[in-house]
Amino acid sequence: MKTSTKLLFLLVAISNTIFAQNDRKADSLLNVIKTSQIDTVKASTLLSLAKVYQYKNPIETLNYSKKALSIYKNEHHFKGQSEAFGFISSYYNSVGKMDSAMFYTRKGIKASLLAKDTLKSATHTSNLAYFLFATGNYKKGIATTDSLLPIFKRFNKNSSIAKLYTYKSQYYNMQGYTNLSLDVTYEALDIYKALNDSTNIAACSMLIGNVYQGEGSHEKAIEAFKEALAVYETSDNKIFLAQAKSYIGDSYLGLGNYSEAETYLNEGLELSKQLNFNPNIGRSYLNIGRLKVAQKKYDEAIKHFTEGLNSYKSINIPYNETRAQYHLGEAYYKKAHYNKAIDHLNTSISISDRINDPARKMDALLLKSLAYEALGDSKNALTSFRANKKISDSLFNVENLRKTEELQIQYETEKKEQQIKLQNNQIELLETKDKMSNLKILLLGFGLLLTLFIIYAIYQRAKRHKVEKENAQAELEYKTKELTTHALHLAKKNEVLNDLKQKAKVLKADANADPGYQMLIQTINFDLQDDNNWENFSRYFEQVHKDFNSKAQEQFPNITKNDLRLMALLKMNLSSKEIANILNISSDGIKKARQRLRRKMGLDSKESLENTVMSI
Repeated sequence: MKTSTKLLFLLVAISNTIFAQNDRKADSLLNVIKTSQIDTVKASTLLSLAKVYQYKNPIETLNYSKKALSIYKNEHHFKGQSEAFGFISSYYNSVGKMDSAMFYTRKGIKASLLAKDTLKSATHTSNLAYFLFATGNYKKGIATTDSLLPIFKRFNKNSSIAKLYTYKSQYYNMQGYTNLSLDVTYEALDIYKALNDSTNIAACSMLIGNVYQGEGSHEKAIEAFKEALAVYETSDNKIFLAQAKSYIGDSYLGLGNYSEAETYLNEGLELSKQLNFNPNIGRSYLNIGRLKVAQKKYDEAIKHFTEGLNSYKSINIPYNETRAQYHLGEAYYKKAHYNKAIDHLNTSISISDRINDPARKMDALLLKSLAYEALGDSKNALTSFRANKKISDSLFNVENLRKTEELQIQYETEKKEQQIKLQNNQIELLETKDKMSNLKILLLGFGLLLTLFIIYAIYQRAKRHKVEKENAQAELEYKTKELTTHALHLAKKNEVLNDLKQKAKVLKADANADPGYQMLIQTINFDLQDDNNWENFSRYFEQVHKDFNSKAQEQFPNITKNDLRLMALLKMNLSSKEIANILNISSDGIKKARQRLRRKMGLDSKESLENTVMSI
């Protein structure tokens, strides 16, 4: 019977897109944090640092994310909170604390909804689907995955679609549908290749290797795992590197190549210990223990199995606990300590019953039967053997049923694909007929050469329009960034000038103060009130938000020039502090200005000022 735990932490590799970072970038970001006076800039830089260390030093990711979250909470910045919650969740996932990971993922979903960011909410929900799989809630996990696919398709988020395909791949593999698992993995792989996403291409190689490993095709598995390993070694993704080494070692063990197995397993274990990567620590100890059993070093095997069991208990993964208990029973059986073997096997059977893992229970019952037989207890040996045989027959029937179900799913999938293809062909045929009927009158009297010329001209014009549209979009994005930079610069400049003005006032109050302080204060006041600053800002603003002022005055005739300034800054979604600095008024002044603006616009208490301005 297929199991989910071999797949469990492969999902880590595809839950986020990773970019290789270096220490120089980290130093640069730290310098930004030290020198920046704007809180939101500090917070976004902290999250950039969290991303740098996400798969290199997860504890640093947690620390930087929590600092950013604290700032974003003070600013009531929901989009920033959503990003921070995502990184915190990723940390707890990497150390195997699934309950905490799910808690912060749900926090991220809530923050995204408050920020009115549907796509980000869907992204968090896709991570929640992963956690549902990881904690054994497979039906809800696959239902969540299927519900998200239409959303990501609507937004043309191919990378997110590919990630969901990898979830389905592992679900199918877990259910024993290996062909379906490979099919959807290759669908994801095609998307990642088109995106030139080397990290997730490697993640798909890991999934493919995992399928082959589960089928006992260890040479194919090693080939796939090593493709992934090559990527992880060049990108310094240490968590993935540890995973790949452990899986390669596992397959070498399956081939009986103990020397290579020991090298890779020990390297994976040491790297996992450095990262506090508990799930892989437990897996490595168990596989090294299996290696020691194969080498007949039973005391060393027991030591490693015990370490693996303790690791899994610390993160509450019961499937692997029952594996560890089974292997301890196996090692004690090999040492001829039959009563100890039976104790561990009984524990394994008990956990298997609790988590519904009949395959592990079947193995434990067979070994338990042999232990009783060695003790001369024929009655209990026979009882255990009969229980093993009953499960074996049941699993044989289940396996046959599973193969039938897989064929049925493949048939239905291919049938749906054929139906979709047929419908597309019919639509294209109807569209072609419609175009031909519209062109018939125009094309009468013209020869084939002219027809081809017209079609070619139409194609070139469409191509030209597409390029023009893309250029216009790029220009708009550039102007938007330029506008935001100008606004933040203006806010920062005014903040610095006000600080300087206050210091000048304090110095002026001194009886022996230089009269030049008064002139300095007047100069600062002049610069703060200089309309040229606002005119430059207005010019940028009108380039991005064309006709905003005329539309606003048409809808709300009572608003003044100062009201338009406030509305423009609200349109940019700036914070109250940034608006106050730009307009050179206090926080209370901003509140009063907002209240006056609401009255002039005729808004009641239930209507949002920001939403109304954004809709203009």
